[in-house]
Amino acid sequence: MRLELVDQRLHCEPLPLDEVRLAALAEPLGRADWALNLVLVEDQMMADLNARWYGGQGVTDVLSFTYLEHEGPGPPRLSGGEGRAARDLWVAAGDGESVVTAGEVILAPAFVADRCRKEGWDLPTEWGMLLVHGGLHVLGWLHDTTVARCAMQAQEAELLDRQGFSHPLLKTGLEN
Repeated sequence: MRLELVDQRLHCEPLPLDEVRLAALAEPLGRADWALNLVLVEDQMMADLNARWYGGQGVTDVLSFTYLEHEGPGPPRLSGGEGRAARDLWVAAGDGESVVTAGEVILAPAFVADRCRKEGWDLPTEWGMLLVHGGLHVLGWLHDTTVARCAMQAQEAELLDRQGFSHPLLKTGLEN
């Protein structure tokens, strides 16, 4: 999947991973003719989005929004198991564009950097993990049960390993 970087921050610090590395993390997801928006926002915007769409309180590190459907007419545009899709996926009716935007992964870079400093976590690894985690959510992955969480983490670990990263939760035994 093609990665589109959308930086909406007012105070832009350098990214811990360059756009080429971020794109390489997103590439095995979905289809080559699909795009994934990586949207960078200030902490307050993330808190607002978290409250509005997920009922959460405060800033969170990552949110995902999919524009794909879980059912539709005809064959799916992506079958479960292909392109890391968790299930069959359809594109919304009327979306005849040559490049389909599959969804958005929204990150709060300042929040993530602050948490990494406090916890002693590697910032580039955390960014890679959050992008892959969010991208998998766009493709229908959930982690609402132990079995689902383990399956999703296995996907994350494999995708991160392809780019030279270890899964930060699995290597420290901090599985969530």
